[in-house]
Amino acid sequence: MSTYAGEAREVIAEVYRYVQPETPPGLPLRMLFQPAQGGAFYRACEADDYRGLVAAILDDPEFETASLADRLEARIRIANDLALISQLEDLQLRVGDQDQPGAINVHGDEEFIHSLERIGFLSLPPSGT
Repeated sequence: MSTYAGEAREVIAEVYRYVQPETPPGLPLRMLFQPAQGGAFYRACEADDYRGLVAAILDDPEFETASLADRLEARIRIANDLALISQLEDLQLRVGDQDQPGAINVHGDEEFIHSLERIGFLSLPPSGT
């Protein structure tokens, strides 16, 4: 807790931050997301873990401390939105809890991020982290 002007407030540690190509690394994981045409991406971020990467996609730092049920619900919501939007490009994506071709895996944060990479929504560095 920190005190400012007589008021107590909780300080949330940085779990992700948006970056530019010239931004020096500050957190262990980086990704590009929100694909554009020609293999480019609109946004880039780095995070302390896979949950932080999901929080960056949501633009919600409180995702890091949300309950297990709330985090699962958020992953399912994003996956359903992506599956719906993908139909505009004649792609048929499914939402599930296992790694399968053409599926977005919502089982956990790491599985979710890797499944989004497989469908082209984001890009991780070649090392996978």
